[in-house]
Amino acid sequence: MKKLKLLIIICLVICLIPFGINGFVIFKTKNNIFEYNEVKDNYDIALILGCSVLRNGKPSLMLRDRLNKGIELYESNKVNKILISGDHSKEYSEVEVMNNYLIEHGINEEDILIDYEGYSTSESLLNYKEKYSDKSVIIVTQKYHLYRALFIANDLSLNGIGVHAKLINYNGQTFREIREILARNKDFAIFTILK
Repeated sequence: MKKLKLLIIICLVICLIPFGINGFVIFKTKNNIFEYNEVKDNYDIALILGCSVLRNGKPSLMLRDRLNKGIELYESNKVNKILISGDHSKEYSEVEVMNNYLIEHGINEEDILIDYEGYSTSESLLNYKEKYSDKSVIIVTQKYHLYRALFIANDLSLNGIGVHAKLINYNGQTFREIREILARNKDFAIFTILK
């Protein structure tokens, strides 16, 4: 009986660790996430993280919301440039779709920077550090995603904050939230434990 109790306790602890790490990541970054109208300073770059595009070559609703927030930041002179980062290896390149959308909405081409190798959140931020580590940044994505992005950015000593794009009940959002808990644990391990 004692062995069974011990086994149950060990299983509970193992199950609780991922939720503890998830809570830690959120706690460490929540104060660096802002509404658009709370941004008072000017930043060098808005880094818009890519996500899926539609089969017709248009941005998904989630991606469009990120792009629109970046456009708002640019048009109100809160950022000088927009960096789009995403997967360029698919049939419809995320960054090409993002670039087209920004140009269609009046963003000057010379103010759009492109990272064609942003295959994941961590790669996007590592690529940013490699090229623009001396620039201040506003990371733009949905709030649930910003916790992890900012956790990585803080670990990389990037000078930045997060501004969240509108979050509505996108299709598959529950699955995304669960997947994000796992991703926070993965990146916590990579950037904290395995460093």
